[in-house]
Amino acid sequence: MADVKPFRGIRYDVGRVGELSRVVAPPYDVISPEEQEALHRRHPRNIVRIDFGMARDGDGPGSDKYARAAGWYRGWLSDGTLVRDAVPSLYYYEQEFTIAEKKTFVRKGFLGALRLSPFGEGVVFPHERTLSKPKEDRLALMQATDAHMSPVFGLFSDPGNEVLGGLRAGMAAAPDLAAVDDLGVRHRVWTVSQPKAIHAAVAKMAGKGVFIADGHHRYETAIAFRDEMRAKHGVNPGAAYEHVLMFLCNMDDEGIVILPTHRGIHSLPDFSAERFLSKVRAILPVESGDGSPEDAMRAVETAGAKGKAIGWTADGNRFHVATFPDLPRFCERHLGNFPPPLRSLDVVLLHGFLLEQVLGISAEAVTAGRHVKYYKDPAKAAKDLSTGAIQAAFFLNAVTIPEFRGVSLSGHVLPQKATFFYPKIGTGLLIFPVGVDDRVPG
Repeated sequence: MADVKPFRGIRYDVGRVGELSRVVAPPYDVISPEEQEALHRRHPRNIVRIDFGMARDGDGPGSDKYARAAGWYRGWLSDGTLVRDAVPSLYYYEQEFTIAEKKTFVRKGFLGALRLSPFGEGVVFPHERTLSKPKEDRLALMQATDAHMSPVFGLFSDPGNEVLGGLRAGMAAAPDLAAVDDLGVRHRVWTVSQPKAIHAAVAKMAGKGVFIADGHHRYETAIAFRDEMRAKHGVNPGAAYEHVLMFLCNMDDEGIVILPTHRGIHSLPDFSAERFLSKVRAILPVESGDGSPEDAMRAVETAGAKGKAIGWTADGNRFHVATFPDLPRFCERHLGNFPPPLRSLDVVLLHGFLLEQVLGISAEAVTAGRHVKYYKDPAKAAKDLSTGAIQAAFFLNAVTIPEFRGVSLSGHVLPQKATFFYPKIGTGLLIFPVGVDDRVPG
């Protein structure tokens, strides 16, 4: 199953760059244009200059953001801004974060080099489809730098917490790397180079499957890069390019948090809030109440503790919550065109029934970016509702870990923006070099 190796990580020399918090960044795919510019301004050696550089007028082949990324990367290695660890290690990684109105969590895992395995071989399980453009971007960066700048986030099941327990035995008291990001998430990394601790973790991982939580594009790009390198240099089990930088986390740990992504609908020419409510009530029980979108979200969470529930508001002052008292029968009657592992997911109940069948928003329209907006923060949806940018806001409960695992194992994929594993993994904490001469231990 999972073949994990230690590696000689490349990291910032904090003595040269100052506080690590100023040079790390979120993953490229969650950085807005405004955040991209701000990160470039924050520090002249912020990792964003390599991982998500900005295009310039006059860019062309050999003189573009990828060439600049390679120049920064090699220059920082040459002048000591970036340094490579002397011995192969695994890297124990904690993220401490707080969810408003809930509690503080600590997500625990480790960074290692996972041997690449195509989907379908029973080792690595995806849960979403990928797009060609992001993969082209990531491949161009990888070709320019011969490195993985940002880890893929993978989950494994370990109810006894044996993998991380073994690694902790080889840890020092204080972390080697520490940073706080713009969301207040505290990142801490310990270098584990003790052979006994590494061997124990690697041996325990050998019988496990890995479920991709975040980073599908990066994973598929790593396979494409590996195949290019194999064509040039052959299959080589000890080559770093046969592997991918992966953050591996125990899905049975209480620090795993999946947040919902809410929806807003817009630009429907004949939308009527009253007519929509009447159509839903004809099929499902609906409870209504006065309150804000935040109140609606709390009502959805409360109802969701007993079963599936979806809430919405069209004016921001009165909300409605639909429940599904006979879920199997409802799914069989109304969602029979979806595979059984998907039918009962909150996001499928919303898109497959409420949006498509009641409002007439087709799946093709959603894929094309028409009529539906996505929100991680209910307050942002409320603001757009008040300005008329959307006609109604819909609120969901998050996908559960058992649902996530079940869909991944079924061979199907979740709908677009169904999972939001919080927080994101930091970019710039560790870099994994995958050039032709880079190796991992046999």
